[in-house]
Amino acid sequence: MRELYRSDWSLEKESGVKAKEFAGLWGISRSTHWRWAGGRFKSFAGRAKRITEAVRARVLEIDRENRSTWDTRSIASVVGISHGSVAKILAETRGPRPKRKAPPHAGRTKVLARDVFWSSDFTEVPGKRKLLKTLDEYSRYRPGWDICPETAEAVVAHAGGMVACMGRMPLVWKYDHGSAFTSEKFQYFLQQHGIISYPTQRRAPWTNGRTERDNREIKNWLIPVEDAVSDSELEREIREGMLMLNNLKPRAVLGYKTSASIYQNCNGVTHLDRQEIGKMLEEVKNGLAPLKGERLHRKAVRELLKRLGLYEEWEVGGTAESVNRTGQENVSI
Repeated sequence: MRELYRSDWSLEKESGVKAKEFAGLWGISRSTHWRWAGGRFKSFAGRAKRITEAVRARVLEIDRENRSTWDTRSIASVVGISHGSVAKILAETRGPRPKRKAPPHAGRTKVLARDVFWSSDFTEVPGKRKLLKTLDEYSRYRPGWDICPETAEAVVAHAGGMVACMGRMPLVWKYDHGSAFTSEKFQYFLQQHGIISYPTQRRAPWTNGRTERDNREIKNWLIPVEDAVSDSELEREIREGMLMLNNLKPRAVLGYKTSASIYQNCNGVTHLDRQEIGKMLEEVKNGLAPLKGERLHRKAVRELLKRLGLYEEWEVGGTAESVNRTGQENVSI
């Protein structure tokens, strides 16, 4: 095709056709036009393959083993090729994936240490059963999950089991307005352990984006599972999916490391005096008038965490500057 382009151009330019007009007819840019016109290209038949069959097979193997739940960048970080090459290999096998109609939501918050925020939520799994899982928002590590009814007793048992098993607890526990989370039993559990409650905004799931995206990941893993599957088989499938997400999948947001490696090798909040934190929270609330109710509480919690250097928040305008990053001492914990 490029040889044909050169021959056509040599004829057309004598009749006064401009390069921009001629390139536009062929649907190429002017820079490509001059490269082709100058003969600076190789025939496709003589171009060496850059992706070996072994690498191609490895890409397809990772995609198959993980039920197509890994994005191209995660696969590329393991195989050692560009994410564009991975996308081309996968497109040859399963066809191109649908494109976004709108750009994804850009994150405006960042947690800077382990066990600052734990977020719990119920999500529906095959058979209309409910999966309760908890996410550490710094590392995206999942310390616990259970198939259980949406009751206060189940939530307290889930939370108590994690705290007893791991020997640690979060500074703030985030949840929605489900009756199991807002119940007196769960609120008493939080008070008993010195954990700050953080109910998200009503009917606004985007305010808990990390957990909602995590729900989608485990649901994608469970797509092949039928509704009639037994409880034991469903538990096995969920356990395999959670272990994959925790220990195998590298994440771009974590520098292509796994959630487990980040969670196990970073500082937490065990050094903080929770009684003193409670007093500081009340002081922050007193300075945020005229806010009131849950809005006051959420704002005060975020302001407190920013003062402690455990949380960053960006302006809505989308700049790269954090509104509370004032120096190098607040870059990491």
